[in-house]
Amino acid sequence: MSKKQKVEESQAAAAAKKVASDENANKEEEVDTIELDPTAKDVDLTRRRIKKIEGFEFLHNLENLCLRWNLISKMENLSSLVKLVELDLYDNQITKIENLDALVNLESLDLCYNRITKLEGLSTLKKLKTLFIMHNKIEKIEGLENLTELYYLELGDNRITKIEGLDNCKKLERLMLGANQIKKIENLNHLPALKMLSLPGNAIIKIENLNNLTAMKELYLSQNGIKFIENLDGLDLEILDLNYNRIEKVQNVSHLKNLTDFWARHNKISEYKDLEELTKLPNLSLVYLEFCPIASKPDYRETVIAALPSLQRLDAEYCFRKL
Repeated sequence: MSKKQKVEESQAAAAAKKVASDENANKEEEVDTIELDPTAKDVDLTRRRIKKIEGFEFLHNLENLCLRWNLISKMENLSSLVKLVELDLYDNQITKIENLDALVNLESLDLCYNRITKLEGLSTLKKLKTLFIMHNKIEKIEGLENLTELYYLELGDNRITKIEGLDNCKKLERLMLGANQIKKIENLNHLPALKMLSLPGNAIIKIENLNNLTAMKELYLSQNGIKFIENLDGLDLEILDLNYNRIEKVQNVSHLKNLTDFWARHNKISEYKDLEELTKLPNLSLVYLEFCPIASKPDYRETVIAALPSLQRLDAEYCFRKL
């Protein structure tokens, strides 16, 4: 075979390979035809490579629509779904909250893992109870004035710098604002029903402005710059998370008689006397102190377990006491 023939044969093989590759690519891009029951109340189209919200106009009984893990970039064609109670658009490519005005019965909206930059377009959703918009690009808490039924708000992993815009959310029970850029705990006085406040991974250096939150049971403040445990008066906490801070001494917690969980790993607690207030907590069952200087003492486990008779777990291990 001549050199020219070899080159031509090689080129032909390459061309055939490209055609096959293009055909496979086209097959991958094709979206399967989706048949929907016009009487359906629940539709789940998770991970179907859907690029556009369309074809749902005739589903007048639809109550739950799940479009997770798709390629949707725009919220549209939803106005006929007036009975919709739950809308899940987790992990798509949406940049704006819009076209929800007709969904007056919506109770749950999930827009986590999208590209949203502003809280807007929610004013008609007066029945909304849960709103999840974690991992987006939101800079400000706003546009929630009409959400008076809201009890769960997840805005973690955004670009929020201030706690604000929540005064009308008086039924709010769970507020998740982790992994933002918040520097101060503030503007929570109008949330009498709040049971859980989660602010890990922010820039908070002081525990403050919590006194009116008498319903709160869980407080999560890990991965901040807190040096002192303070301003917990009037609270009746069950879980207090202070992992990854700069605390040297456990103080101002002796009144938390219902506290079951105290988490303080990766702090600067070094002496047993700095744990004395924990001995006044009769329901304490779980304590984390690993990676604090005190945890490197040779008699650490025995001493702490002996001092806290109600303790069931210290760090990752269960407590075993000699009979």
